Amino acid sequence: MSPAVDTYVLLRAFAQELARCGMRAACTSPGSRCTPIVLSLASEPHLRCYSHVDERCAGFFALGLAKASGLPAAVTCTSGTAAAELLPAVIEAHQARVPLIILSADRPPELRENGAGQTIDQGKLYGSAVKWFFEVGTHRASEQRLRWMRTLACRAYWTTLEGRPGVVHLNFPLREPLLCEEPLPGDETGRAGFAPYLSRPAGRLSDGPSQQSLVELASGSRRVVLVAGRYERDRALAGATADFCAAAGWPLLADPLSGARRGEAAVAHYDALLREESFATRTQPDLVIRIGDLPTSKPLRAWLAGLRDVAQVSLDPEGVLQDPDSVLSHSLALDPVATLERLAQAQLMSDPGWLEQWLAADRLASQAIRGQLVDSQLSEPALAAELGVSLPASATLFVASSMPVRDIESFWPARQDPPRVLCNRGANGIDGTISSAFGAAAAGDGPVLLLIGDVAFAYDIGGLLAHARCQTNLTIILVNNDGGGIFDFLPVSRAPMALAEDRYRTHIATPTGLDFALAAELYGLAHQRVEDASAFRQALQRSLEAQGSQIIEVNTERPENEKLHNRVWQAVREALLTERDDPARGRSGFETEPA
Repeated sequence: MSPAVDTYVLLRAFAQELARCGMRAACTSPGSRCTPIVLSLASEPHLRCYSHVDERCAGFFALGLAKASGLPAAVTCTSGTAAAELLPAVIEAHQARVPLIILSADRPPELRENGAGQTIDQGKLYGSAVKWFFEVGTHRASEQRLRWMRTLACRAYWTTLEGRPGVVHLNFPLREPLLCEEPLPGDETGRAGFAPYLSRPAGRLSDGPSQQSLVELASGSRRVVLVAGRYERDRALAGATADFCAAAGWPLLADPLSGARRGEAAVAHYDALLREESFATRTQPDLVIRIGDLPTSKPLRAWLAGLRDVAQVSLDPEGVLQDPDSVLSHSLALDPVATLERLAQAQLMSDPGWLEQWLAADRLASQAIRGQLVDSQLSEPALAAELGVSLPASATLFVASSMPVRDIESFWPARQDPPRVLCNRGANGIDGTISSAFGAAAAGDGPVLLLIGDVAFAYDIGGLLAHARCQTNLTIILVNNDGGGIFDFLPVSRAPMALAEDRYRTHIATPTGLDFALAAELYGLAHQRVEDASAFRQALQRSLEAQGSQIIEVNTERPENEKLHNRVWQAVREALLTERDDPARGRSGFETEPA
């Protein structure tokens, strides 16, 4: 066989083996050196290939797709800085534990470090952000090499999933010719029944001694709080956590990114409650059990950091340590679902009134928040609350970092059937948000919506190409407050040095001044600007029933947004202080509908 035939036969086996392991999607971007990889992936009938113009969008699209589906996705790119463009998505995938396989094309060794164009050092390009880097090399397509290539594909696939899920980077130095004009010979090296050549699925962790030590710790505690942070991979955990806490009488402080803000024990407004010092003090637990990542809420994280004499246990099946304040007493690499099942068998006791103390305060907070959110006005907190009430359980809401994810945590209600919430909170950046949301939509699991601010939108505006190129549908709810609203809550917004010569507005808040209707027109999306809550509800309902992608733009004022948040926190504070002075008032039967 010619060298080109060798290359394509080997890559055909590689792509097929990815599909045999369970991969269903890959992302491509244009280039010359990557042509054999692109064509091999696109020719595999069990893979759907999504074409992207630039690598950065491709990487974040694959990230969103893998995050939503739970399956590894592949991304291929050409050599040179194209591979470097994938670094932000690789970092986010590493931090958020999302399985990705990067397939970078490269110049062969004889073209490196001698002035050949489009050639950089791609060896371990992503550093410690990948679980495994391997330079594939060039080979003849012998039977032995084909079996090796199949094993390599399987090893890459399983490595992304086992232990801590993450990124594998395979670098392919490819020699010319990069096209094969000859028919490819058959290949009988694959296993029968489309089975993977190498099967190595990850197992559940349920260490008996560690589970028993947790049972003993919980049995000696009467005021236990369970904190559920972002946990996007095992959707069964959310329901199991809610059911367990309701049965055990434990308050459940669940970030919406956990999916567990549901059930009779869920405390929806802990972010507001824990801003009041007296409440935070009188609800000190004697044990905290944490599942998933640290929650988004800064008041909750500060409260946990202050519980230095309280036992705090983290359940993380990959053994990843999330403890920036050094307050954990136990870090247990246990499967959370299996561990909760074991705890449920232990007949744990909780102080009478412990859960009701939290729920009564939560009802007070809900009432106070509703009093500040005028029905007709479409503020940023009201928008987050409305989405929590109106979205069907079948929907997925992708949320941008910065203010949107914070508003969702602060104002998202507790529901029996909440929609799924996803966010790029591994590295907490705003880059690639539109692309990731389109990737989540490509997973095809119900309607997908994106809540995003104008700065994050502008940052990834090229991601809108996925609507036409990848045939995916997304409803984008664009909060346009003319700049980075989160900075208005930080000291820099009031610093004299920043305010002088309009430095804060120019260099920190960075208003874009863009007409987003023109962006919608350019990329072929429908666009509607809504002025009040009623118009938003109608637009939202239409988007859930319609086909295609659209932008629902909501204009807000940054200064007023900060004032409203402060009024909300003050209203909750006053309600708690009144309840403290007159405890009967806090149990007077306030409605429990979400704010």
